[in-house]
Amino acid sequence: MKRSALFATPLFVALSLMSTGLDAHAETGDIALGAKISTLGVGPDITIGILDSLNIRAAGHWGSIDLKGDGEDIEYDCTLDLRSGLVTAEWFPLGGDFHIVAGAFINGNSLDASAELTSGLSYTIGGYSYTFTEIGGIKGDIDYDSVAPYFGIGWGNPVSKDSNLTYFIDLGIAYQGKPDVSLTASGTLANDPTFLADLQEEEDDLQDDLDNWEYYPVISMGLTYKFF
Repeated sequence: MKRSALFATPLFVALSLMSTGLDAHAETGDIALGAKISTLGVGPDITIGILDSLNIRAAGHWGSIDLKGDGEDIEYDCTLDLRSGLVTAEWFPLGGDFHIVAGAFINGNSLDASAELTSGLSYTIGGYSYTFTEIGGIKGDIDYDSVAPYFGIGWGNPVSKDSNLTYFIDLGIAYQGKPDVSLTASGTLANDPTFLADLQEEEDDLQDDLDNWEYYPVISMGLTYKFF
């Protein structure tokens, strides 16, 4: 699943707005607090003005997303528990609200997969057929890089001297790497070497299905209030 189309229209809108609001400079040392909602979840946000054209921002995120994944013959229900942080520098190259963002995505997200199989049926794993009793249930843990680079663009300056209350929109992407998938079964063959070799192929199939999340799109919006 390709996600580049998510950014095409917002990017055009952001670039078309770059020529407006050119007097919204940051104030050095100002601090703004806020809240935002994004594809990473919801959470607080703090921005500190460093220079007239440079801010430092930190944010936390919480949430949950349900996903589907497919192995060779088995469908998995996946739950992505969102627990992450984002620390970025924002550069305002034109002196207005448009900014370029770079920083680090602190990835505490966890992705759990489960396949509850139906009694009496057989399932293909690694090219071989196994009964429900032999497989039991299958649980999976999927991990990504704990720290990932983040790049993006946005509109809005929380420490602008024009207003204490500011909205912002950010569009970016975090490269969190390829997933590391680990599956375990609970059936009678859970520790059988031949079955485990086939289960490894099932891991590879599920990993291929989840590789589309190597690049995580971040679309966020929120409100901040400048206190200092």
